[in-house]
Amino acid sequence: MRERAALVPPPPWYPAVHDVTTYDGLDVIASSGLTVRAQYIASWHPGVALAVAEYLETEAVSAPDIGGVYLRGGRTAYALQVARAYLGDPRCLT
Repeated sequence: MRERAALVPPPPWYPAVHDVTTYDGLDVIASSGLTVRAQYIASWHPGVALAVAEYLETEAVSAPDIGGVYLRGGRTAYALQVARAYLGDPRCLT
């Protein structure tokens, strides 16, 4: 998340009809073709991604060492699911 967030211009971003742009309109962050998608993309700017990355790292560092086994339903398990989903890991559905 941090690597990807570092590659885009910082917010504020603005959703237009089909694009998400920087405040000056010079950089198109994404072109979705739909207003709803543009609004969603604009809400996941680098500040949000960095906050989620910080949360996931905090959970990973504070997770109990139980031999690489994650219990279902705990905070650590939920954080792991978020990380897996972000990375496109098919295990996020298990």
